[in-house]
Amino acid sequence: MTWGLVLAVGAGAGAGALLRFAAERWHAAARVRQGLGKASFPWATLVVNAVGSGALGALVGAHAAGVLGPEVLAVAGAGLCGGLTTFSTLALDVVVLVRARLLARAAIYVGAQALAGVSLFALGFALATDLTTGI
Repeated sequence: MTWGLVLAVGAGAGAGALLRFAAERWHAAARVRQGLGKASFPWATLVVNAVGSGALGALVGAHAAGVLGPEVLAVAGAGLCGGLTTFSTLALDVVVLVRARLLARAAIYVGAQALAGVSLFALGFALATDLTTGI
């Protein structure tokens, strides 16, 4: 591993984190405009985690099919997708919902995160491997 790769992964992570931050700020502004509190459904985190999972699935699929090198996978996968997605914010969102006594909403959110993340990863992987193998 070279310092160049390490720096490139860091840059990818920074870009992903900035995208996530922008999505969170946009969602927060929308909640304010609509008069919703912090305990509204955390759509931004769900969307960035789902998009990041789908993108990572496509990257891993392309790598598995031999059309994407390990360096690109590291920068775009561990870097960009890793910086974009967030488990810690998911945990925060769940605690906010539970503290607001919105237990059903919290349970739906956790289930939606798992279902969307795994499903979109699998879809991205399948699409990438099918496209790269000509199926």
